[in-house]
Amino acid sequence: MKAIIPVAGYGTRLKPHTERYQKTLLPLAGKPALDFILEPLFDSGIDELVFIVGHLKEQVIDHVKKYDCKFSFIEQKNRLGLGHAVLTGLKITDEPVLVQLGDTIFNLDYNEFCSSTDNVIGVDEVDDPSRFGIVELKDDKVINFFEKHPNPPSNLAISGLYYFNNEGKLKSAIEELIKRNIKTNNEYQITDALQLMVKQGENFSVFPTPNYYDVGVPEALLYSNRKLLISNHKEFPTSKIIEPVFIGDNCIIDNSIIGPYVTIMNNCDIYNSKIEDSIILHDSNITDMQILGKIAAKDGSEAC
Repeated sequence: MKAIIPVAGYGTRLKPHTERYQKTLLPLAGKPALDFILEPLFDSGIDELVFIVGHLKEQVIDHVKKYDCKFSFIEQKNRLGLGHAVLTGLKITDEPVLVQLGDTIFNLDYNEFCSSTDNVIGVDEVDDPSRFGIVELKDDKVINFFEKHPNPPSNLAISGLYYFNNEGKLKSAIEELIKRNIKTNNEYQITDALQLMVKQGENFSVFPTPNYYDVGVPEALLYSNRKLLISNHKEFPTSKIIEPVFIGDNCIIDNSIIGPYVTIMNNCDIYNSKIEDSIILHDSNITDMQILGKIAAKDGSEAC
């Protein structure tokens, strides 16, 4: 089965780091977020991946070369919304397709998620549903989709994972959305295309996804790092390591306190510093600093 992963965005909320890294390649727990997305997909038998690329597309293309899979890359030249991005990767076929956002990591059984005869939407209960795409249910079936509705009828937010039993029907719905110029917040939203499909008689069910990790904003990336981090590092006799901590290759850690919940990537030198609940990007050189709850790079002053 084919999976479509949109990774075209700039990642503005993760600046300044996304000026140098494609958002989905920012690391957590010792490896790029994209690896946490791809490896479960491969384990479930996904054999074709379509990336919708844009900002720093070459980084994504180069990174996935290490995997043995059929890849294709389609550039979204005009940023017209998620619905438009997904459309660029769709074909006219009655085969099923999985769509997963490139800034969300899921901990679930993909084979179970894709086993229904219905279309399936990953959902999670949220405290402020007005910030999200929302589903309204009746008898366990979706009867309405809403995109950032001011008074949503439920708290079931769309978490960023979608299974469609017919790729061509999704393509037709998004094309109809664009033809009718239906926009939310001046963009073509996939949520609005799903609403068209419901009105056309398509069946949608939901799949709870409580164990997922957002990597699209700094606080969410750090939370995901805390949850996924497994200690892995050599000994640094002059420093105190408070687990869990990941430290990459070719690092110097001297007279410092590191941890808990710290990821330090390759080729970093850290002297006389205290770092806690943070991610230190590749090739950083940090001296005489205290870094708490940050994604930091270079000399530590470049942080968010």
